[in-house]
Amino acid sequence: MQSVNNGEKISIGCSQLFDAEGNGMRLYLRPLKNPQFIQKNPFMKNEDACRLMLNLKKLYDDSVPTYDLKRVVIHKTTFFTKEEMEGITRGLSGIDDIELIQIQEFTPWRAIRFNSSDMKDTSNFPIQRGTVIQLNKDTFLIWTHGAVQNDELAGRNMNYYKNGRGIPAPLLVKRFMGKSDGATLVNEIMMLTKMNWNSGDSFYKVLPVTLDFAKMLSQVAKQDVVIYDKPYDFRYFM
Repeated sequence: MQSVNNGEKISIGCSQLFDAEGNGMRLYLRPLKNPQFIQKNPFMKNEDACRLMLNLKKLYDDSVPTYDLKRVVIHKTTFFTKEEMEGITRGLSGIDDIELIQIQEFTPWRAIRFNSSDMKDTSNFPIQRGTVIQLNKDTFLIWTHGAVQNDELAGRNMNYYKNGRGIPAPLLVKRFMGKSDGATLVNEIMMLTKMNWNSGDSFYKVLPVTLDFAKMLSQVAKQDVVIYDKPYDFRYFM
C-alpha cells in the first residue's frame, strides 16, 4: 500500500511481513525517494522497489533465522509497473517463487445466485462467500463477502449474510508474476480475510489483512507520527 501526504507530496511505501502461519507480523514504512506518478497514483521506481525488497528480506531473515525464504507473495491495490517488477525481482534475487498480485476492491461486477442449474429459480440470498469466476489465465473475481452457511449463526442449513442487505461486490484479482495455481491464490486471500482480529467482527473482512492493515497504516503515515525505516510489531495496531 502506498500513501501520499498531500501537503508535502511525500510518497510512503507501506509493507507487511509475516510467515505462512501469520507469525512474526511486522508493519514497515519507508519514504520513496523518487516516485513515479501515473494517474495521480504513486509507483516505485526500480531502485526504490529493489531497496524495499532488500530491507524486507533482511527483516525476515533476522526474525526467522532458521527458515530460508522460498516464496514471496506481494499484494497491491494498483497494478505493477515494469520498473516495479524489475526492482522487486532484483531485490529478491535468489527467490524463484515470487507472486505479484493486484487486488482491486471496487469493481462494477455483480452476480445473482440461483438455486438450480437451469437458472430459473432465483435464490433469496446473495452469492456465496468464496465464489470464484475466472476471467482469463491470470485474472479472476472472488467474492470475499457473501452468504455463508453456518448453523450457529443462521440455523441448520440456513444462510448467514453479514450486514444483512445489499448485493456483494467481488474483488478483482490480477496476477502480474507468479506460478502458483489459482486454488492456492484463492485460499490464501480467503484465509487472510480472517486475520484482522481488531475488526470487531472476527468472522471475516472483505479485504485480506495485507491490504486492510496497510490501508490503516498509510492513513497514520499521513499524520507524520511514525518513524520510517523501522518495523512495527502488529500488536501495536491491535
